[in-house]
Amino acid sequence: MQKFDYRSPRFAVDLPVEFIVDRLTVRGRCRDISAEGMRLEFWQPLPPNASGIVSLCYRNRVLEFNVRVAHAGPAHGGMEFVYTSQSERSAVAQLLALLSASTSPGPALIG
Repeated sequence: MQKFDYRSPRFAVDLPVEFIVDRLTVRGRCRDISAEGMRLEFWQPLPPNASGIVSLCYRNRVLEFNVRVAHAGPAHGGMEFVYTSQSERSAVAQLLALLSASTSPGPALIG
């Protein structure tokens, strides 16, 4: 019998982000997000395996999440959420619920 690894639903988005690691702030765009993490595009390479904070704007709210760079390329990166509390998990779940319910055009939900 084959084992399947199921992933959480991913939501395609186009949101501005900042990744803050040490004293470096890297600006970019969030292209998709799930309960496990997000795919980001940047204008400069990310430090591999770095941990930091991603700050993103959605509906005039700034949300911050602890993350770890899971994989990085020259212009993109996969970020894994690093949950330290249930309230952090709830914040991500609330954001995903807003994204799944969103029907307004613009920078919210693309697909």
